[in-house]
Amino acid sequence: MDVDPSAPDPSLLDDEESPDAATPALDITPRRAPSTSASGSKNLRSYVAVGAVVVLLAALGLVLFKGLNNAALFYYNVDEAVTQRQDLGDQRFRMQGNVVDGTIEKSDGSVSFVIAYGDQRLNVVNSGAPPELFDAKIPVILEGQFVGDEFHSDQILIRHDSTYDEKNADRVNKAQADADARSEVSG
Repeated sequence: MDVDPSAPDPSLLDDEESPDAATPALDITPRRAPSTSASGSKNLRSYVAVGAVVVLLAALGLVLFKGLNNAALFYYNVDEAVTQRQDLGDQRFRMQGNVVDGTIEKSDGSVSFVIAYGDQRLNVVNSGAPPELFDAKIPVILEGQFVGDEFHSDQILIRHDSTYDEKNADRVNKAQADADARSEVSG
């Protein structure tokens, strides 16, 4: 006997619901999707992706925090820093002043000198070699913190370009006037 492939399977027919024997009944019972390891690997990939995003955001946050923290170093003149020494404690900050003539003492890997601004003087110990333009009577910016009665610095910045002058004209003028006044007094 030849079976017509397009003919309905007689075992699927429900005689009560379908009076027409030629129309098959429609089975609409919900079925569960077969569980495969593919769905498990999809969950694992999701967790890995979320974890990678979290790590990336944490790293970005750390970089921003460090960058902003360095940019937010407070900037004081010597007289302001000495006045606020107790409040500053061992906190890092930047300080501006003029190197006092005759006080520079270089040793292996460091330099010590006295910096002054206004009516205050302060002993400075700088670790590392100073920049080439470092000399007496030059306004400098130091980065570091108080250690006892001295200021310990690990970076000396020398004002040497017009960009700094343009951005900080009022500070440059005050520092230059202070340096000029000191050279008149000592000379």
